[in-house]
Amino acid sequence: MGIGQEVCKVRYHKKMARLFVNECDVAITRDYSKTVIDQEGRRRVLKTPGEPVEARFIVSRVVDERGEVLATWMLISNLCHDVSAQTLSRWYYFRWTIESYFKLLKTTGFNLERWQQETPLALFKRLLVVSYAIVLVYSLAHDDTEEARKVRIFLVKLSGKLMEYGKEYTLPALLSGLWVFLRMMDILENFSVDELYSFRDQAQEIMNFRLFEV
Repeated sequence: MGIGQEVCKVRYHKKMARLFVNECDVAITRDYSKTVIDQEGRRRVLKTPGEPVEARFIVSRVVDERGEVLATWMLISNLCHDVSAQTLSRWYYFRWTIESYFKLLKTTGFNLERWQQETPLALFKRLLVVSYAIVLVYSLAHDDTEEARKVRIFLVKLSGKLMEYGKEYTLPALLSGLWVFLRMMDILENFSVDELYSFRDQAQEIMNFRLFEV
C-alpha cells in the first residue's frame, strides 16, 4: 500500500513535515470476559463469544522532506466512512495539542480540579480567562521570530523553573512566567520604584542581612 495518501503539511517538533494516511476495513473479534467469585471464594473468568465489530484500521505517518518517517500513529475507529481517513488523521494529529491544553488546565497549570466555583456560569467565566492565557502561551511558543524567542527566555527566568539540557522552554514554564510577569506589572502600576526600594530596605533591616545585590 505504500506510504499512503498525503493529507496536509503539519508541524512536528518545530519543523514542517507532511502527514500521510492509509486505511483498510477490519473485523474485531474478541470474547467478552467477566471475573466472578464462585461459591468456594475463588476467582473465575467467564468468557462469552462476542459479535464481530466492523471497524477501520487507519495508519498515519509524519514524513520529512527526505521521505524519512518521523512518527507513526495506528488507529482503530468505528466511525462510518462518511468521515474520511484524512479527516480522522488530522483529528488525531491535533489530539496532542488538545491533551497539552488539558494538561495546562490541570496539574501543570491552573489546577482545575481544585476550583471552587459553585455555578456553571462562574466556572465558564473562569475557563474563558484561563483559556485566553493558554492561547497566548501557545501563540508565543509557536512564534519563530527573534522577539518571541527573547520573550520566552524572559518568561522562563521569571518562572524559576529549570529546563532540561538543550530545551529552551516548556509550556508550563511559559505559563508560570506569564503569571509572575502580570503580577509584576500590577505591582508597578500600584507602587512607585522608590516605594519598592523602601520595601527592600525594610525587609533587609528586619532580616538583618542583604536580600538583594544592587
